[in-house]
Amino acid sequence: MAEKYTIQKTGPGGMHFITADPKTVKKITVNGNKRVICTLNGKITIHAAVMKTKEGTHYIMIGAKYLKELNLKAGDKVTAVIQVDKTPLQFNLPEEFAEVMNTDPEALKIFNGLTDGNKRGLIVLVNMVKSSDKKIERALKIAAKLKMGITSPQKVMK
Repeated sequence: MAEKYTIQKTGPGGMHFITADPKTVKKITVNGNKRVICTLNGKITIHAAVMKTKEGTHYIMIGAKYLKELNLKAGDKVTAVIQVDKTPLQFNLPEEFAEVMNTDPEALKIFNGLTDGNKRGLIVLVNMVKSSDKKIERALKIAAKLKMGITSPQKVMK
């Protein structure tokens, strides 16, 4: 069900987020789940995680690129539908990354053996660049590093 939320910001230069209402959080965090699909203003769908502050407030981060696409800023209202993410990796898999993995069985086997968190981290590295050529370049670098035994997203780009 769609609900209205206010875009909030952690501070100057900080991250944008919406505070998830307790009723929604209770429904989507059954069995320890944290991963959600959040559809904003019926136009943009993002894969995200329900995070929790020290005080116990739950929130969902919203990347600046999504706010820009929707022409929103801190203080603006947004309509959001928040649902449990049931996709395999709980993340958008770029087709460039999928193609590189499919053409490199050794790298794919190593990738499939990683934790879901490391898989998502590597996918984020590919999604960080915009052009298809750069995504292919990153995916090839990740494949090479995986075969060298480097599986941590924090170490792959070094």
